[in-house]
Amino acid sequence: MKKVLVLNHFPTITPPTSGGTLRYFYLYHELSRYYDITLLSQGTGHKSGLFQFSPTFREYKVGPDPKWSKHRTSYEFSLIEQMERSRQMTNYKESFEKLYPDNDILVHESPFLLEVDSYLGEDDKMRIYNSHNHEYGLANLVWKNENARKFLPIVFKQEKKLVEHADLVFATSEMERESFISMYGKNPMQVKIAPNGIYPNTWRKSTKQLNTKPKAIFIGSEFPPNIEAVHFIIHQLADQFPNIEFMIGGGCGNSFSLHKKPNVQLTSRISHKQKLTLFASANMAINPIFTGAGVNLKTLEFLSAGIPLFSTTCGIRGLELKDFKHYIHADKENFAAVLNRYYGEDELLEEIASNGQKYINEHYSWRTIARGIYDEMENFKPSNP
Repeated sequence: MKKVLVLNHFPTITPPTSGGTLRYFYLYHELSRYYDITLLSQGTGHKSGLFQFSPTFREYKVGPDPKWSKHRTSYEFSLIEQMERSRQMTNYKESFEKLYPDNDILVHESPFLLEVDSYLGEDDKMRIYNSHNHEYGLANLVWKNENARKFLPIVFKQEKKLVEHADLVFATSEMERESFISMYGKNPMQVKIAPNGIYPNTWRKSTKQLNTKPKAIFIGSEFPPNIEAVHFIIHQLADQFPNIEFMIGGGCGNSFSLHKKPNVQLTSRISHKQKLTLFASANMAINPIFTGAGVNLKTLEFLSAGIPLFSTTCGIRGLELKDFKHYIHADKENFAAVLNRYYGEDELLEEIASNGQKYINEHYSWRTIARGIYDEMENFKPSNP
């Protein structure tokens, strides 16, 4: 069994609940059917060490170095800091050097730790870029801090280098695939699609009939587009719908803990069990996402769970969903009007939710996605120099 080492700038959460941790854990959990997988993650300090998930799947969570551990940075600068520290001999770099000789394939989850891999271009080991997003394109969209934006050329340079040296690049959607090809001039035969996915049998039976008020849910990590969505819910939707209870889960609500809207409930980091309970109680899901890249994992989960979804185009990007068949489309300008028109149409919403659930569960299971990645890796033949 070939050995695979995966480099990432954030750790898993088990079981994962939102954001990139879902892809990071579940995709490699399924790939460990075919490969011996080691995740090398940059831990947050409070949980570090070796975590063995199965005989062929484990994670090393590397705690931060003392000189970095006191830093509390914003989203943009935490990524910039990762790029800066990757050039130095850190605890993470030392762990990579120990693990490198025994692994046959190296996978980069992003360009932010690229410089840790000092053997890139110097050895004959297979390299994979398993992207969560087209990171430069995303950063160019969501990085607002002017000082942070000065580092965008470095992000571009790092991602271009990674794409050029990767034997295979996996994008989460056709749009992202085309973006990698056009921006970095990569051979289209080496850029494949590996979408985000779900486990269809995860969800609990609905309890929404017990609600005294309709519940609309939104979840997300502490990520700028998610925070923007929470601001929109609190300041644009909550006052217009006093009879709807808006439930917001995850770190996206951390900045709004002092809000005074009686029909908005915030839950910070939620466990997997809490998420299942939240989903089961929902009458609808809302996804007012206005910027972003890749495929939105919360959309997959909302639909897989059979929850009627109101979403912007950005919220359903890369999934080829049809308005009024799989979900109900709403723009920033008319989100409230669309929600007001349809949130009480129970029969219509049930039909749309059923269609969306069937479509997602048939096309986006983690097991199917992992098998596709395995086939691409095993069938890859390097081009002659």
